[in-house]
Amino acid sequence: LDAPAPMDPRDGAVVAPWHKEAVLEHIDAVVERSARLGAVRSETEMEGKLSQITVGDLLQLFQMNHKSGTVRITREGASAPDSVLLCGGQVVDASGALADGRSIVGEKALFRILSWEEGRFEFVPGETPEGGRIRKPMRALLLEGLGQLDEWEKRRHELPANDARLRLQIARERLPAGVHPRTLEVLDAVETGGRVGDIVDRCALPDYQVLRVLADLLERECLAVDEPTTVPSSSGAAEDRLFTPTQVRRVREWATMQRPPAGPVIKVIVIHSDPEVLRGFYRVLSEFPDFHSRPRLLDDPQAIGGLATLGHFPLREGLSLRLVALPSDASCAPLWDVAAHGMLGAIILPSSPYGAGLEATKAVFAGLRERHPGAVLHLLLADSETLSLEEGAREKLDSLEGGTVFVLPAAPSPGRLPVLRNLFARLVP
Repeated sequence: LDAPAPMDPRDGAVVAPWHKEAVLEHIDAVVERSARLGAVRSETEMEGKLSQITVGDLLQLFQMNHKSGTVRITREGASAPDSVLLCGGQVVDASGALADGRSIVGEKALFRILSWEEGRFEFVPGETPEGGRIRKPMRALLLEGLGQLDEWEKRRHELPANDARLRLQIARERLPAGVHPRTLEVLDAVETGGRVGDIVDRCALPDYQVLRVLADLLERECLAVDEPTTVPSSSGAAEDRLFTPTQVRRVREWATMQRPPAGPVIKVIVIHSDPEVLRGFYRVLSEFPDFHSRPRLLDDPQAIGGLATLGHFPLREGLSLRLVALPSDASCAPLWDVAAHGMLGAIILPSSPYGAGLEATKAVFAGLRERHPGAVLHLLLADSETLSLEEGAREKLDSLEGGTVFVLPAAPSPGRLPVLRNLFARLVP
């Protein structure tokens, strides 16, 4: 387990490889110290990485010691920490953050949290509020949650892919009488629309149960798939990912060498002057299976036209590459330095028609180059047809010192992802 830094003399550390006995001794010592002082410390009492201990094992440790408090789990790219509430060593509630700012709660959240393998945890002791949503004993919870994970691993090839879109094949009134309430809940979520992942999030049922219902409805031809499904994968095929393992290693080394450290998030700034061009760029990014997008970003005109996070690419071990959109309008110039501080590089999307937007693009390019001489800047043109019609446009853009022009085909085609992959490869130190 990781020790807090700087070390407080009241704290202790358990050095990897850790042993349960050592962890339990530390917890007992903290409890004894709290009793002597007459109060339990309010700050974090224990923290570490999930790569060192599973969530299930961690909860069992707290159960053995009848601990009360909150376990917070922070994962890179999540909108907020996940949390598990304990009372006397028993789980009484849980909450998991979703990408759009909503959250899932209760057993659904707990079972999903049990599957996390990366992230940091911290335990904050204290009394938990009454009226929790979870009342099953810890042993029953863990058996059920971990059992569902095992079933998922065995049968995931039978279950619909997370990015598939489903629709009802038959009218609701044609459904047989006596349909189970859980099936009706899933059907309501399907009618609302969205990907399978969105449907799962909208249902209060645990994830595996929702997927089993969807698989059964597909088998009975009550549902149909609008888009081809793919077998879910935690990593994705290597050729479909943005970075190669070597590029990931180089980016991680760059982040480690920064002074001050860049931290767990590496930024790439996307400068734009036309929200529609940004939308097109965002849609192509979403074709990468390892891109964690903001599902509702395109539906929010105010967000897409201002300073906004488009999403991120995980780079393993808690590190991620975050894409931040920034308007090129002169009124937003004060934000440039703030948003670009510590950035790996920037991508500039000229507006269309490009002939009219070249001077503004040059101004943004020159401003960033002057303020951040070490950053890598590239220009991405999102419409090759328009570029070919603009006489001399390519020559003018190529004259920008230190920048490279990448032309992204406007229509969906197999060539779009290689363009972006080459562009980001040029950002790699």
